[in-house]
Amino acid sequence: MKGPAPIKSVFKTMKILECLSYQRSLGITELTGRVSTLLEGIPIDKSTVYRFLVSFIDLGFVYQDPQTGKYGLTLKLFEIGMSVLERLELWREAEPIVEEIARVTGETVHLATLDGDELVYLGKVESTRALRVSMMSRVGSSAPAYCTGVGKILLAYLPRKRLDRILKKEKPVRYTDKTIVRRAHLERELSSIRKKGYAIDNEEHEIGVRCVAAPVLDNNSAVCGAVSVSVPTVRLPDEEIPRFRGIIVQGAEEISRRMGYRAPQSAEDAATQRRRLESRERGH
Repeated sequence: MKGPAPIKSVFKTMKILECLSYQRSLGITELTGRVSTLLEGIPIDKSTVYRFLVSFIDLGFVYQDPQTGKYGLTLKLFEIGMSVLERLELWREAEPIVEEIARVTGETVHLATLDGDELVYLGKVESTRALRVSMMSRVGSSAPAYCTGVGKILLAYLPRKRLDRILKKEKPVRYTDKTIVRRAHLERELSSIRKKGYAIDNEEHEIGVRCVAAPVLDNNSAVCGAVSVSVPTVRLPDEEIPRFRGIIVQGAEEISRRMGYRAPQSAEDAATQRRRLESRERGH
């Protein structure tokens, strides 16, 4: 059985961008010739290439030199590539720490980040215990941010404008009777997380599962991910939370150091870092 036919416009899109990546800038005639060669039989003319270029300029991927009229790539593709590399680096640096947290606690451990506006799991180490959490999470999958430990961490440290956009787009669903669905209540929860430096998922996404999560910071002191330990509720009563919190916060701090984060060494450094975080939260 044959698969779906390739979409020719996608081929054209990628070949145009590929040709522009080879040289600093190209005129439309030369660009059309090079793209035609790469397309191997798929017809394309200058007017079609021009229409593609206009769209790329509108999207911020291509610029046109006002003096020469030639076209070149902006840094937007580089930024996208770097975001992928950063996620790969985050898991590479975090993996041994995540495995150690799982070994010490005997519980399931997750590492997550935001991909655009969606929470994505970068890594997971399952508990080896007979009684362990049976979660729907898997590497590469998404989950609602507002009712998971890692998700609430990631939301708590976002710039205000981005947080508002995500919360407007992600309509709260009541997964359990403990899910926080009212915006005002969630805002208070996120404010509390920023003050405490950790988050608790108290059966808000799945009944029988409690999580403790902490933020991972990068070399710019920005939250680039979150790590959590997920425990069956029967093994995580309130009096056990401080122990798990200590383990997960310490693990998150070690991952942060591996990602280049350096804790403030003086009151002046701390004040500078606090101003940066406050500026990000305001959306500047």
